Amino acid sequence: MRPQDKFGQAKKDPYSGQGEVYNQIANTHAEDFKTFEVDAANRRNELLFNITTQIEETRGKLKQAELLVERLRQNLREYEEMYKTLTKGKAKEK
Repeated sequence: MRPQDKFGQAKKDPYSGQGEVYNQIANTHAEDFKTFEVDAANRRNELLFNITTQIEETRGKLKQAELLVERLRQNLREYEEMYKTLTKGKAKEK
């Protein structure tokens, strides 16, 4: 008989559900494990597809950023040349 708590109710054994879990695992059919394997493989493939997509998108964005940086450098060189040209003319006027 289980000990009672202060309200007179029988205390529950915290390990009482373990036997039930073990029985469920033992009674599980190989088919359930096969389904689990297939589900896990499908999930893995989905994750790989998503990761591959992210890699391709990131590469594309990186390439766009590199092109933008190159255009900005070219614009900067042009502005620096314009500045030099305009400041040289101003120095000659003095």
